Amino acid sequence: MYFVAGFVLFSAPKTLHRMKHWLLTFSLLASAFFLYAQDFSKGINDAFIVTRMVEKFHLQPKPLNDEFSNNLFYLFLKELDENKILFLEEDIKKLASYRLQLDDAIAKRQTDFLQFTAGIYLQRMKQNDSLIKLICKAPFNFTAADKMLLNDTTYPSSISQKLQRFTHYLKWQVLDEITDDESIFNLSPAAQKKFIDSAEAVQRKQIIARSTKRYAAILEPGKLTTTISNLFCKAVAHCYDPHTSFMPAEEKEAFDEDLGQKPLRFGLGLNENEKGEVTISNLLPGSSAFKSASLNAGDKIIAVQEPGKPLINVSSFTLLQVDSVLNEIKDEHLVLTVKKPDGTTKQTALSKERFATEEDEEDKVQGYVLKGSKNIGYISIPDFYVDWEDDENGIAGCANDVAKEIIKLKKEKIEGLILDIRSNGGGSMQEAIELSGIFIDGGPVGLIKEKTGKPITLKDVNSGTIYDGPLLIMVNGYSASASEMLSGTLQDYNRALIVGTPTYGKATGQVIYPMDTLVTNETIDRFETANYIKITSFGLYRINGTTAQQNGVQPDAELPDLLRIVAQREKDEPFAFSLTPIEPNKYYKPFTALNKTGLKAAAQICTDTALYFKKLAAYSALYNQVKQQKEFSLKLEDVLQYKQKQKNYIDYFENYQQQGQYKVDNYLLHKERLKAGEWLTGLDNEVKQAINTDPYIQICYQLILQIIK
Repeated sequence: MYFVAGFVLFSAPKTLHRMKHWLLTFSLLASAFFLYAQDFSKGINDAFIVTRMVEKFHLQPKPLNDEFSNNLFYLFLKELDENKILFLEEDIKKLASYRLQLDDAIAKRQTDFLQFTAGIYLQRMKQNDSLIKLICKAPFNFTAADKMLLNDTTYPSSISQKLQRFTHYLKWQVLDEITDDESIFNLSPAAQKKFIDSAEAVQRKQIIARSTKRYAAILEPGKLTTTISNLFCKAVAHCYDPHTSFMPAEEKEAFDEDLGQKPLRFGLGLNENEKGEVTISNLLPGSSAFKSASLNAGDKIIAVQEPGKPLINVSSFTLLQVDSVLNEIKDEHLVLTVKKPDGTTKQTALSKERFATEEDEEDKVQGYVLKGSKNIGYISIPDFYVDWEDDENGIAGCANDVAKEIIKLKKEKIEGLILDIRSNGGGSMQEAIELSGIFIDGGPVGLIKEKTGKPITLKDVNSGTIYDGPLLIMVNGYSASASEMLSGTLQDYNRALIVGTPTYGKATGQVIYPMDTLVTNETIDRFETANYIKITSFGLYRINGTTAQQNGVQPDAELPDLLRIVAQREKDEPFAFSLTPIEPNKYYKPFTALNKTGLKAAAQICTDTALYFKKLAAYSALYNQVKQQKEFSLKLEDVLQYKQKQKNYIDYFENYQQQGQYKVDNYLLHKERLKAGEWLTGLDNEVKQAINTDPYIQICYQLILQIIK
């Protein structure tokens, strides 16, 4: 929920009474700071390298000056304390003496600011740990008329005000968690009170347990130094633009996985129980953990040991710490010690393996046939991945998978095709280029421009098309980057009808570099470093010379979407920059313009008359009403009333069952494949049901029929 962005608090009398006692205990904490004496030389040197790398490769590098320093100061504070429940106003005033000096500190690699910040941060974290124990000592009063102001931009002026703000922050966390349990709305008043009292006590215990572990983690040798340094470097990178990012090695690995590289995994799902203990939540089918037959959901993680190395006792670790330990294991084998619910302990040898999961299947391209008055193909493209593990015929990735699906769908005699790239945030630009080429007979598909030099034409080098029939592309406000390239290119070629809402508006490309100033674009693969940096290195242009940067790709027919209201787009991001239009490519030859007559009107009639879209408009109004409020009540009855309204809408959208004018079916080869696994069949049935009842796909089915006519 977005309500935790900031608060102005109205204290309850009981809280004030406890606060007076607390102030006596912590009077010394409020009066003195200490210097956090650890070495930040590596952190400030990394920040220096970030600025040098960006200056060398960034499309629009910024000067390291006072304006940059000012932006960095406030962005770094946001990274450290987004909800303004850590620092006091007096802390910010002391830190502000460095506000216009950070550019010089980075250039000269001076660590004073990081040292001073770390000292205050550690002190306030210790203070917050004590505050949490104080606040959560007694039950929250959910009948008190406490309120919070939304989007408060101030810091607490005193420890007492901080206690008030923090109390309301934690109260909201507990309220939000309890009222998110939908069973609460079906209970009698007496049963509801019993449920709330029990759940409230559990939530308070979990908050205390998490806080204790979090503070203990900060005190680990070097942990605070690494945390502060990494957050500072991230803030430095983000001052250039929203997509330039400082990436520690584990984040680089996660990024590679998102692009399609299956990771080596032990196959353990983890969570925290009500005591704050890290337990196994599930075992991934196909993994060594699943095949061991000795591990079960609910087992508590006690210890981890790599071959030839000391055993690591993780029984007091947080979920994040245990996950970090498992991810950082370099060896592909380990011995895991768990404590069973009956109190016995067991050791199990595990191996890291690559295997397909249900989530992997959900992230793959899959085609279906919409069988109605005409057979229409439907393909969902979740992202533009590169499948490095599948080298069949030397070709791998999203574009090749789509091509295969189209060939199979054509055997079903489809007369039109719908590509669904809603909420597809992009991925490999090369995959987008190759995917565009599936629908045109060779030629330019876009332009890129780096900091220097002439624009470079991106080309589909393969002559011929795989599909040349009627085509419709579904987009929304989360369709970004490579998705915008595909939809913009096919729109410029008059090759496809674009339907949905304006896309995200990201028309820049990033390159991941090792953190070494000696690296060049030619030697990028020869360097291995502890950290990496993703740099916005080029702008992406449509073949007509315009750009989707900030504006997005505008649909030919627009459909109302809640994301249009709630989603943040590129133009809303801090430090997002603009691109100036360039000369269009002179050699592309668009197809004959599509006949779009009546399509907008047809889409409008569908959305005006359908109950689904009337409900959507009402839900949007509720969202805007809450968003425009200056304050939000923390009384249980008010939160329940709001959550009930919200639940009614969400239940309607999630359980929407109106069938389309078609039946969703698999092509023949997919039917054969489904015989290989029961869980695949279950997933497939869920997907088909979702497609059959999706009101947006239903409208797109009607619109593509008009193109065919």
